[in-house]
Amino acid sequence: MQVVVLSAIAVGLGWRPAASGLLPGLLVLLLGSATFVSLALLLAGTLRSEAVLALANLIWLVLVGGGALVVPVSSMPAGLSHVASVLPSGALGEAARAAFADGRLALGPVLVLLAWGVAGALAAVRWFRWD
Repeated sequence: MQVVVLSAIAVGLGWRPAASGLLPGLLVLLLGSATFVSLALLLAGTLRSEAVLALANLIWLVLVGGGALVVPVSSMPAGLSHVASVLPSGALGEAARAAFADGRLALGPVLVLLAWGVAGALAAVRWFRWD
């Protein structure tokens, strides 16, 4: 629902995504959601609720601020761009930009997202506790 609402607002403000990028963009958004859900389950299933709240907020700030979600990797300083490109937020941002702006599926960022998602899911399966 968020994607629909935000996309409608963006189109109203003049955003015109590449038509050929709609399917790759949707796939990237689904993969990104699965990746972040796996990491969230790992965090929620291994720490106390207070620690989850504090750490999740800190991680969110770091990934949004320096993780190439808002600012493209190409606009970052060299050292930060290398780190940001291997973070899940950076990979999601780069893959979404490639899909919606250029109409292509960026294989590198998709593989980074996939690696984070698989690692998060495997770790969550291994260490998740309900208590």
